[in-house]
Amino acid sequence: MVNEETMVRVEIPAVPDGADVHRSWRRILTGLDERAEGDVAVLGPEVGHGAVVETAPGVLLLVVDQHVTGWGEAYRTGKPYPLMDAAVTLYLVQDDGTLETLWARHFKTAKGAFGSAGLGQLRKHLAAHPPAEELPLDVVNPGPGRPNFRAAPCRWCAAVLQKGQGVLVGRGEAAQVEHRAACPSRPAEPGTYCAVCGGSVAPGTAQVVVVREGVGRRREIQHTGRCTDHPSYEEYEWRQAERRADEDVRRAAEKAAEEKRARRLAAAAEKRRLAREAKEKAAKEVAEATRARVESLAVVEETGRRELYDKGLDPFGERMRLVEITAVLADGKPATWWEVAAYGGRLEDDVDDRGGRFFFLDDARFEYRRHEYQQEQYRPRRRPRVGAVPCPADGARHCDNCGSTDSPGGWMTASLGLACDVDCYDAMADAVGAHAAQYHR
Repeated sequence: MVNEETMVRVEIPAVPDGADVHRSWRRILTGLDERAEGDVAVLGPEVGHGAVVETAPGVLLLVVDQHVTGWGEAYRTGKPYPLMDAAVTLYLVQDDGTLETLWARHFKTAKGAFGSAGLGQLRKHLAAHPPAEELPLDVVNPGPGRPNFRAAPCRWCAAVLQKGQGVLVGRGEAAQVEHRAACPSRPAEPGTYCAVCGGSVAPGTAQVVVVREGVGRRREIQHTGRCTDHPSYEEYEWRQAERRADEDVRRAAEKAAEEKRARRLAAAAEKRRLAREAKEKAAKEVAEATRARVESLAVVEETGRRELYDKGLDPFGERMRLVEITAVLADGKPATWWEVAAYGGRLEDDVDDRGGRFFFLDDARFEYRRHEYQQEQYRPRRRPRVGAVPCPADGARHCDNCGSTDSPGGWMTASLGLACDVDCYDAMADAVGAHAAQYHR
């Protein structure tokens, strides 16, 4: 058993430019199959080019880069096939994660790379650096991988990957497709149990993941991130119940405060209403007392006259004003009242019943506001119509609307006849004139 603290991080060499990324490969060398021939005899887990892995120091890394050197023709089918060479390099992983080159050779043919000479070199270095019984290997970053050029199911989760998605694993007919990193996961059901820590999972804290193991796979529930960062399902439910209770208390307090505020506002509004009514009642009582005094006593002296408002009522200069009058009555005490009266325009000699004398200011204002400016309505000038007289025998020109033979501004064409004025023109804009309808049917 290898201690995890002794593992080192190793960066796998990438496929160089010009090499065939699909036919080049890397393996952690663990042994040779003496019964097999060629590269099939090489044993050990394959790792991706440009990947970052964690393994034990002292393991052997075999790197094979192949290039297309030409094209041959199959003897039986006549189909062309690529001719490949092979650059083989054997590395030894050091204690600091660097790679030491033990052996490197360039072979003209890929088949010759794993002949007796190539396999003999591998056998010699395996004897000098025997592999551990249990090889530790954790993939930190899978690297770019070999591009997928066909649609196929992922070898781990069976989800279909389209062309260009995922990466290829293995070579030749045994090549398979897998997701570039982890296979897609789905949210775990709350109340299920994490396979790492054994605790029940709260909503949104765990995923059902695909665990890749050797050539097999399994699905298990795992917390996202560190298990200790997430509460258990029971603790989550307890926190939710506590949160709901706190929320209910907060809402009850807010409701009570809102009801108290509404009662305070209603009491203040009622207080203002009563004060306003009392003030208005007192003012009306004073107004009635003033009315009785003015009606029963003579005015000794008018001490003041102040115009409060003044406005126009029509285009002819007729206006209305609201005046405040103060005077001393026969009892020697002052009195105040208000008068609303229309004046000017056509009212010089006319008697107008609008307005009057008021002893309560609000009544005077209401009467003043009740009368508004009235704009003079437009009344079109109407021409006198000619009676039932036949048209002149000499065929004189006449208005087809009113029958007039006089056109002060010149004849105008309206509908199918003549018009002598604007009013007749408007009357005949969409219909035959009255004169034409009567005498020229």
